[in-house]
Amino acid sequence: MSCVRGNSRGLYNQNLDWPIQRLDQVKDEIRSLRTPKWRLYRIGLPICLAVSVLLVGMLRFKLWDARNLRTVTTPKSRLRFLVIASVAWLALLPAALLQINDEYAMDDLTPFADTGHGMFLVFGPPLFVVIWVVAIVVGRFVVLRNVLLPANLWCWNSVRTLRNLVWTISCGLLGMLLVLLIGWSTIVFPWSLPTWILGFYLTLSTRAALVNFSRSYGDIALN
Repeated sequence: MSCVRGNSRGLYNQNLDWPIQRLDQVKDEIRSLRTPKWRLYRIGLPICLAVSVLLVGMLRFKLWDARNLRTVTTPKSRLRFLVIASVAWLALLPAALLQINDEYAMDDLTPFADTGHGMFLVFGPPLFVVIWVVAIVVGRFVVLRNVLLPANLWCWNSVRTLRNLVWTISCGLLGMLLVLLIGWSTIVFPWSLPTWILGFYLTLSTRAALVNFSRSYGDIALN
């Protein structure tokens, strides 16, 4: 592997001002140096990660019986909601490190990224923590402030139809984005798959929670 890495570094470092067609050719040459195990690894890794998360969800909601799909609920409390969101977000940090290790092993990194984990370890964790803290505060005191949990994932409030439509469309667009991220990460960033799958569940849960808002505001939420 060190020989392969050395050869590919040489291909990269010959000239950094190549036209894009030449760079594509060099990338193909580097891919040809990989051992066959990487193809199996890149196919198996996203399958294992996705199946593991989906299996936990299946056991949690007893989805071996498809009829139970209509009874799937949001997390039971704001605390559980925020804990799941925190785990999903913070999991991106080790996922990024694992992805960098894989790409370095496969020699996918270009010369400017050959410094390894240095820059990521300096700027990555603080950025993740700041975004996490802001998201938790906004989620707890703004988004989830007046919701009733747990709620059926497919609940619909017949009293405030416009509110239902607004949140359903908004969360639906976000859910579509997450579906695209799941498809993208399957190929480009497989270690992040658990985060995006949990994010999709939390998006559906957010819609249900915002529809199932507090009765103290004079609304009746139907579960």
